[in-house]
Amino acid sequence: MAAEDDPWIRRACAEAVASVADGGGPFGAVLVQIDDETGRVLRHWIGRNRVTLTHDPTEHAEIHAIRAATRDLGVVHLSGIAREVARRPQTGATSHCVLYSSTEPCPMCYGALAWARIPVLVFAATRYDAEEGGLGFLDRALHDAVALPYRNRPDVVVRRAETPEATAAFAAWRDAEGVAY
Repeated sequence: MAAEDDPWIRRACAEAVASVADGGGPFGAVLVQIDDETGRVLRHWIGRNRVTLTHDPTEHAEIHAIRAATRDLGVVHLSGIAREVARRPQTGATSHCVLYSSTEPCPMCYGALAWARIPVLVFAATRYDAEEGGLGFLDRALHDAVALPYRNRPDVVVRRAETPEATAAFAAWRDAEGVAY
């Protein structure tokens, strides 16, 4: 499903170019908070890929933007953000975030987007674009691998260890009175 060209996706692409100029990877993201009642943009957060700068394979642009927003707002979920819960002001009762990414997110970033319950993702380049011309990005292969059964996944041996303690933390979480995940 195609999305219209808009300034936020162009900004995400510009952040990807700026990331390269700063020594980072060629990926950028912009996370935009929108008031549900008015449709007005309240604020935004920028993320750039820093994998090559920090030698940390999890330093993706989308992850940076999500971390910045959740810390700033003091929430885990970036949809249905209630005015009385968020640390930053908003005019309407609720707001939500839209993630703009210069490239289709990898499985790790897509997982983070899902866990943060971001309801809308807009991306420019595809996972196939990221491997063209010998660029060497693994996004397409990773998308394919996570769809396979454990025993058939390439490059990583996956084993399930059966132990009575496997679900103890889930029971503790269920019984605790904590923040909803």
